[in-house]
Amino acid sequence: MSTPNTAHTIKKFDEELATLRDLVLRMGGMVEEQVRRSLVVLERGDSEAARELVLRDREIDAIELRADEEIAQLLALRSPLGVDLRTVLAFSKTVTDLERVGDEAKKIARSCEHSPELSADLPRQPYMADLQAMGSLAAEQLNGALDALVRLDVDRAAEIKRSDKRLDQAFDSTLANIIRHIMAEPATAPLAVQGIFAARALERIGDHAKNITQYVVYLVQGRDIRHPKANPRMQE
Repeated sequence: MSTPNTAHTIKKFDEELATLRDLVLRMGGMVEEQVRRSLVVLERGDSEAARELVLRDREIDAIELRADEEIAQLLALRSPLGVDLRTVLAFSKTVTDLERVGDEAKKIARSCEHSPELSADLPRQPYMADLQAMGSLAAEQLNGALDALVRLDVDRAAEIKRSDKRLDQAFDSTLANIIRHIMAEPATAPLAVQGIFAARALERIGDHAKNITQYVVYLVQGRDIRHPKANPRMQE
């Protein structure tokens, strides 16, 4: 039988956990928008849109700081156990990956912001279709990973994790196409480097989305499926 103080403590913890969850989902929505904006920057070679994206990244950083503060207080004051502890840890790791996704979107924007003359020619390059296809895959993975987190859907998480191979293959193909273009037209090399940076950033966005799907499995099932070759439990 719980005492009034115990019931109050549980209710307070649930409220604080809900606040953290809302922060994570808000951050996820903002990061998704940043990725979408980075694709527009690429498609249009728009240096002005790039500057706006870079400035908006500060809002994501501010949410990260607030989420970290909430996490520290939950761990220090509530000492959660079991699924509650897994939830806090999964949210903490998700915040880190979301911040890094925002950084990758910012990298795409910065390359266009710093070289507006080059960027204006980017939409006309033959590998732009490859970059846009990569962008669509990366955005789809991020959205799916966040959806799996919201729904605590392990099956959806596994589906998104598997789809990361498609993005890796698209990255390899895009990189090969860009290199072929450089060899055929060496004068376009500085612009092609921007394309390579963008492709690498998009591939890393997919990696961070995959990480989030692994946190979903950990949260729901208590299984750490990262680094299977180094994880003795995954070898059993």
